[in-house]
Amino acid sequence: MAPPAPNAPPALGAKPVKGVFSTDTEQFVGRRMLGRVHQRVFVYAEEQDDGQVAIWRLSRNFIPTGSRRLISKERLLADYLPEPSIYINKVVPLMRRLDESVAAADRHRERQELFAAEFEYKNVLRLDADHVKATFGLGLTYLERQEKDNADIVFRKIMRIEAAFTPEHKHLFNDFGIQMRKLAMYDEAMRYYGRAYRLCRTDEHLLYNMARTQYEKGRLKSARMMLTKALRLNPGFPEGKAFMAFLESRLRGEQVSEPPPQEPVH
Repeated sequence: MAPPAPNAPPALGAKPVKGVFSTDTEQFVGRRMLGRVHQRVFVYAEEQDDGQVAIWRLSRNFIPTGSRRLISKERLLADYLPEPSIYINKVVPLMRRLDESVAAADRHRERQELFAAEFEYKNVLRLDADHVKATFGLGLTYLERQEKDNADIVFRKIMRIEAAFTPEHKHLFNDFGIQMRKLAMYDEAMRYYGRAYRLCRTDEHLLYNMARTQYEKGRLKSARMMLTKALRLNPGFPEGKAFMAFLESRLRGEQVSEPPPQEPVH
């Protein structure tokens, strides 16, 4: 999930709600449920554009983790107590630290210092096992080192992280899919792009990359079908038009050079 911005703690009735809240839960213990244990649960809450509030449980490291749950703001304010000191003193500094570590890892990867990048990404993931940017970064590091087995482990993990497949991470799954395709991990790339497409059916760049993957698997008609969808979304899509012209020539049996090398940028 995206890290919370270090702003003021939430006040009751304020808009938008953002911060840490707590609630007391009661659990039965023992097979015969003879005893009860009271536990305080801390959550990170963030109001959405539609007025609902997304909440994530805080880990022992005070980091939002797991899948989000949507509740009404009225329920949040009725059932949970605000914890501004935990938000300011624990959550915000930790999230800032994770951001800085990911940025350092990204710089290492850009400079092809791939073992240093792996070290930094893993440090982040020790604190936040589902950190989206660190997970993608680690996967890209393995792909750039051509370590397919390790990259496949990360790929399977990404497929389980709900927060990975959101518009804000579109460029990350685009880069990841491109690198998988370049290593001939075509089936993995198609499963990955397919999951992304189910969540975002209006991205012509995603369809373009699916078409490139199908072409490289030798499925020219499937590639043309996906490219047709991309051009319906954006008829002026230059890379899409160039690739479509190439595909049509190939399907007519003409001798043509390799497809346009440029990846779409978005």
